[in-house]
Parts: sequence; C-alpha cells; structure tokens
Amino acid sequence: MAKGHDKFQFSVNGALHGTGDKVLDGSQIREIAGLEPASDFVLIQIEGGLARSISIEEEVKFASGEIPVFLSFASDRTYNFTVNERGWEWGSPSILAADIYRYGEIDEELELILDSAGDAVIPTDGEVALDGAGVERIRSREPKMVTIKVNGRPRTVEKRPHSYREIAAIAYPNPDFENFNYTITYLHGVHGAEGDLVEGETIQVKKGMVFNVRRSDKS
Repeated sequence: MAKGHDKFQFSVNGALHGTGDKVLDGSQIREIAGLEPASDFVLIQIEGGLARSISIEEEVKFASGEIPVFLSFASDRTYNFTVNERGWEWGSPSILAADIYRYGEIDEELELILDSAGDAVIPTDGEVALDGAGVERIRSREPKMVTIKVNGRPRTVEKRPHSYREIAAIAYPNPDFENFNYTITYLHGVHGAEGDLVEGETIQVKKGMVFNVRRSDKS
C-alpha cells in the first residue's frame, strides 16, 4: 500500500504501492506487493501499449509523478505472442480480448484478428489460447462487418455507407416505395451523430448504431 511519504508509486493488479527508492528490482517489487516467494510469480509491466515480463533480477527505474502499471500471475513461465507485430509476454496460457484492447491501447471500433486461425475474428468477449505450438500473431484492423440495431433488432451489415433505401429494406424486406413512406431516424452514429436519413442520402454505419424505421401509407 502506498504511503504519503513514499516518493514513488506503482500499481500491481490495480493496488497502489509506494517506495522511497528510485530503482527496484523485480524481486523487490514482488515483495512490496506481497507476492512471495518471488519465484512463484510472473510480473508483467504494461507500458506504451506493450506487455513485457520483469525478471527477478531486472531493475525498474521510477520517476516522480509516474505510476508504472504491473500485473502478476501465479505462474512459473511466460507466454510469448505478438500484437500488431510487437512482442508481448503474458503470465497466463490465455488472454482475454478485452485485455488486448485495454493494454494494447487499441480502439474498440477495430476488430482483432488471429493470423494462425486464417484471419479469424476474435470476439470482443472472447479469449486467445497462448499455449499452443508456435507464437500466436494478433493484429487489429478496420472491421468488414458491424452490428447495428434496426427497430430494436441486431443486424450485421457491411461497414460502408448505406443508403436510405438500404436501411429501409433492412427494417421492411421488399419495401414498397411507391405506396409507403419510410421515416428513418438514427442514433450513435459516427462521432455520436444523430438525426434523420431521407431519400437520396447515404450514411456511414458503425458498430452499435441504432436506426428506427417507421412505415406509413401514402394515401
């Protein structure tokens, strides 16, 4: 636990700790965090969108006003993989997609791809096994498909501009534009946009965008 007179601070698994020493080795960081014996724990430092292991002997330098972030794992080995061609280390045989987004500082609008699985999309609530043969390669990219809601129902569509008539057809298959009016409103668009979509217009769709389509008789 950090104390008021501690000159330097750092966190381990979200808990704040402090020290008066500008330099600590991996063993000392583990000891301060209550991770003993030190050899029973893998210590991972999160910095600049990377996750790397800190060995027992490795020294870490602290700076005033900065709070280095560490994660610990009760493990005797590390697992190597890459995220966007940058080497990562982890202390568990699997990693949550949520942790890749968070610690890799990856925009949640992007999707994660697992190269070794033939460019398979990693679900945002999924995880990646790291204990298989070879080094897993994970990368982020603009999604080809996104899930939107149309009249309260999830619909998966291409991530591209969609026309007024295309959105109307999602809500009402085989729409009859000669005999019916279709009023379309939207929420949670690009940069939080909201408004109306009218005949002749197109709009870029994004994940989580909401459309409400009402149909009324022209007569």
